Amino acid sequence: MSDLTPEPDEEATRRIGDFLAGLPSDPAALMAAFDQLQTAEEAELAAHGIHPVSVVHGDAESADDQTLIFGILPHLAQLAGPFTSTRGGNDYTTWFFDGPEAEQAALTFIASATAIAPHWWVITPTAQPKFDR
Repeated sequence: MSDLTPEPDEEATRRIGDFLAGLPSDPAALMAAFDQLQTAEEAELAAHGIHPVSVVHGDAESADDQTLIFGILPHLAQLAGPFTSTRGGNDYTTWFFDGPEAEQAALTFIASATAIAPHWWVITPTAQPKFDR
């Protein structure tokens, strides 16, 4: 090995192997396991008073898309109530509303975002975006 190649971490390799060995090999069972993980994540967020809203908006291909996604949506979220963070990718953004009014803020944001959303956007009260209806 060269001087820049890290030595294999046997413990990390074992832990990754154990994790992969524990996953179901059947695709349907694997999807069910991922659904259970998502349900657990949503329950944990709710237990901590965090109400997420995911918006699948697609890529910002035009100036109008950029204005909606990076200008109007964040403004609507701020107007709805306090949110602690966002998470996103090229085609979605998730807002995490927190605090005593978090549930109402999330509902207000959903209503506001739905009012301005193009018909292909998918807006859900979930931490994981839904790419289809």
